[in-house]
Amino acid sequence: MREAFKYLTSILFLVIVVQVGFAGYGAFNAIDKADNGKTVTKKTIENGFDPHGAIGMIVIGVLVLLVATALAGRVGPTYVKASVGLLALGLLQWLFGYLGTKSAPIGGFLHGINALAIYAGAALLAHRAWTQRPADTVAT
Repeated sequence: MREAFKYLTSILFLVIVVQVGFAGYGAFNAIDKADNGKTVTKKTIENGFDPHGAIGMIVIGVLVLLVATALAGRVGPTYVKASVGLLALGLLQWLFGYLGTKSAPIGGFLHGINALAIYAGAALLAHRAWTQRPADTVAT
């Protein structure tokens, strides 16, 4: 299970990078539509961000798997706490995205800032999972 945890951290990081790419696609897709003289509606913008949202749900799924694997794999409390923390940030990310598309644009600001925290946390967790054995690992 420790090996599965390591691989899941890498998958998580990769999926997050792809999701960030799709956020950029959504933004520039709207600009492209406007440049071509087309009317840019809320639906046009949402369509450009659909892949970003779909990948976001995959990220949440991987985060849940990561927490389960950390608990079952007995990788140590530090990794379990980091995994749970990332899941909490992922759930907040979903909430901020939801609020940002409704009537609270500040949610969009928080969505972007929180994305940086998730990216950094996932990168750090993957790096540590591959390069360090935690001092607080439970012996098997």
